Amino acid sequence: MTKARNDGRIEFRWMVDRSRPEYRPNVFDDAQEYAEVMKDGYRKDYWQLQPQRVEVWTEKDAIIGSIEKLTSDLGITVRVTRGFMSTTKIYEISKFIRRSEKPMTVFYLGDHDASGRAIETDLGDRIRSYGAKLTIKRLAIHASDIAKFKLPPLRVKESDSRAAGFLRRYSNKCVELDALPPTELRRRIEEAVTAMLDRELWDRAVMVEKAERASIQEIVARWPRQEGAP
Repeated sequence: MTKARNDGRIEFRWMVDRSRPEYRPNVFDDAQEYAEVMKDGYRKDYWQLQPQRVEVWTEKDAIIGSIEKLTSDLGITVRVTRGFMSTTKIYEISKFIRRSEKPMTVFYLGDHDASGRAIETDLGDRIRSYGAKLTIKRLAIHASDIAKFKLPPLRVKESDSRAAGFLRRYSNKCVELDALPPTELRRRIEEAVTAMLDRELWDRAVMVEKAERASIQEIVARWPRQEGAP
């Protein structure tokens, strides 16, 4: 893959390395630059008026590049579990849900294997044990997807302590989330999320955002420029 990118067969932007985050200070050249950034960066929380919150949780970070544009447009948070979540993270999420005073629906994306199924159940049980109202609905991958999309199946790992239960309920075939076509993944997310919307309230939030952005832009236009600035 390195050779293919270096000789131009694959564009560098097609692949993302999210395993090495950078922590940069939030700094600006001057107040004018800050005002410009704020003007362009303002966005209304469209879900503020909705009767509930919606998020997408994925077992793997690898598929973020395929869905990030869509989830951003929909204004929803995406959480990466990276397997079973820690008690600290579970408690933080439950506290967030309780503080919002709205029930939350989570659309879950995970492997169809013993651990992937167990992770989904574990998340719901542990978060609800702290008093949070949470509903988890799996969007991918389902057992039926293997035949429907001709996905390359893997054999169940017998070393997995959860393998016996998985075999009783499903079969000896499992498949990883990454195998599902990205177009199908995006279609499922968009369809599931938009079905949860109160469209009238959503459109009202969009109208308020436009008015607020116009007000911010007017203020920034009157902001005195720093002497010597271009």
